Amino acid sequence: MADNTHDNADYSVINKAKMTLGHAPAGLYLPGIDETTRKEAVRLCARDYLEHHVFFNDRGFHNHLNHHLLSVFSLGAPAKRLQEVFDLNKEILLPSHSPMDVDITTENFTEYFSNERCYPNYVSFFQRELDAAGDNWKTVACDYFFDPRVFPLGMSGIFHPFIQFGYGLEFESKTIVATALAQTCVHSSTFKAMFSEHVFADICTGELDDDNHGQSLMQILDKMRQDPPSINMEFSTVPSSNSSITDAAERLATKYSKLWSVPTTKEGVSAKYHELLSVVALVYGSITRPGYKLLLHFAVMHCVTSAYFLPIYLDCLSIERQVQILKAHCAVVLATFAVHGSPELYITPEISSKDTHCAVSDIQNNVNNQWLDVFSEAIASNDMHVPKVVRALWRGSLLDSFPSKLSSDNDYRLPPPVNWLYLARITVDTIDFSSFRDPQEQTKEGKRFWTFGMVGHDKFWDTYPKE
Repeated sequence: MADNTHDNADYSVINKAKMTLGHAPAGLYLPGIDETTRKEAVRLCARDYLEHHVFFNDRGFHNHLNHHLLSVFSLGAPAKRLQEVFDLNKEILLPSHSPMDVDITTENFTEYFSNERCYPNYVSFFQRELDAAGDNWKTVACDYFFDPRVFPLGMSGIFHPFIQFGYGLEFESKTIVATALAQTCVHSSTFKAMFSEHVFADICTGELDDDNHGQSLMQILDKMRQDPPSINMEFSTVPSSNSSITDAAERLATKYSKLWSVPTTKEGVSAKYHELLSVVALVYGSITRPGYKLLLHFAVMHCVTSAYFLPIYLDCLSIERQVQILKAHCAVVLATFAVHGSPELYITPEISSKDTHCAVSDIQNNVNNQWLDVFSEAIASNDMHVPKVVRALWRGSLLDSFPSKLSSDNDYRLPPPVNWLYLARITVDTIDFSSFRDPQEQTKEGKRFWTFGMVGHDKFWDTYPKE
């Protein structure tokens, strides 16, 4: 295959890729973001689009380059660091593939699902569709994403197609959205049963209790943990690859996601989003058993980073689809929780202490703000996920009005307050592994990485290090 790399001084790649990046949301506009860094981010995203495949190996591991690049860009990374992020990621990526000899159209676009060789064909197809839509391209893109044949693929792969689509919407980039839809179509389905059309419709309808309202996520997690299929679930060192575990987890998630109701009102959707983000963050920071070394779980981390994009989706959707996307995200979160043993939560005072709300003006005008130190460390991290986690947790801090968003009935157990800054701090302090160096060497050096495994099962802790 011919070399398709481009020189760092070549800005023609921007037009070749039709790459654009709109302004990040005002709530995430930080010092350090200027036209120079924006132009570099556009150029490097264009190079990624032109030069690299959607997966970086034959096991379906996802290309994270533009995720990493745009997360550090939106945290205020200088142009030099943006180039470093690109150079680090490109070393582990596969080159872009030539298109297959097929013409994908609106009539046959479902015929090539899960065939990654057709990725460039799908990109071309969706670019044509979005270009033809003119100013209505976001609506057309969402119509494809929510197509019942496509949607199960979009909610697969621990949220990666969902996240890619979210970046495209956030930065108003038709090119990134086209790649996200293409990635979705060549993906395999993780939850075929749960997102089959009739089952997911049942999930969205929900099951109300005798008082005509659903149950809180904190209550649902407790009930899942006490359900016999959870209690009796076998142990596996790689639970996500054990079909008996994943099938049982999918059934549990289907059963319990019906109990979490989302009102079809703007206020109700907002309140339920706050609840979901808060609970996901609490699970992220609270599954280490007392007396053991702090762990941060890889799969749960993706629940956090994907939740960042939910408000961006909500801004583009009808109220019916807003309910669907919240219910779908919740269902995948519950399946992830169940696959890993429905772990007990150990919510410490540090995690549940009141966070100091940090408005954007506070960040821009106060050089002593502690978030700026966390942003700096996240930008410098060579773990491709750390800056995404920090960004998601900062969104939680910015939206730290959860108690006022959802009034509690006596039997609807709300989560406690979340110290978003504390969770961000333990993330940058704990994860010092590089995504781009030999894992065995780093383990010998004592570097800390994300934890995998069935943390809700006693056997996991038999070999996990104590403090």
